[in-house]
Amino acid sequence: MNKILDFITTFFDSKKMAAIGQTNANLQQYGARDLTDFDLTQQAHQPTATEIRGLATGGILFYWGDNPIKILPALRPEVLVERKAATAEWWGITDTEEALEILHWLRQEGHRKDFRQTLKTDAAHWQEVFAANPFLATRSVSSVAAWDYARSVNVARWCYDYGYLSWAQAWEFIDAATQLAVRDYDSWESFATGFVAGRIMWSPESDSHNDIAEISSYLLESKYSPWRDIPWLPYPCPAP
Repeated sequence: MNKILDFITTFFDSKKMAAIGQTNANLQQYGARDLTDFDLTQQAHQPTATEIRGLATGGILFYWGDNPIKILPALRPEVLVERKAATAEWWGITDTEEALEILHWLRQEGHRKDFRQTLKTDAAHWQEVFAANPFLATRSVSSVAAWDYARSVNVARWCYDYGYLSWAQAWEFIDAATQLAVRDYDSWESFATGFVAGRIMWSPESDSHNDIAEISSYLLESKYSPWRDIPWLPYPCPAP
């Protein structure tokens, strides 16, 4: 009986280790843990080094949703329907016009305008809230604009995936958001700090802030993180 139990334990341990190995390999090659939502048999857009750097600006939410940033393959048909429905629910985006309207708002204003004023008028309260988050507890929040910059990248890429935008249209907003990010922040760490703080201000009662904190820590610290081999600067990336 013990031999059978040992065999079963070894079998499942090996399966678990193989799955972890595949996850790490996917992160290094594609910038995502799992690509089962995508059809890798179709020809995919292969982003340039500068485009990959721009997409990495949206890395926290892309990691959460398993969106690769080093290749842009087509979504599987059933997943495409689900994701379009989710974006319609959360963002009110169902077509090109609505996509462009939201993206222009994120680029020009977003939540950061109101958040800046709120941080000035109620600084003590928000510092206390930030200190309760495991990622922000040891970091100083200087700006929450990263919340808008990252989501601009996310929305632009999602709308490209859905066929609402061409890559050229999506890239305009990804590039603009990344330029603002490298202007306002000096590292992935300071940028992630601004993103997490902005998200907390956007939805203080959300029960997923700790998940976002864990993702942010992973992207900064893991040797398999796509951020580890994508420098914050220079931007645009130099030609090879």
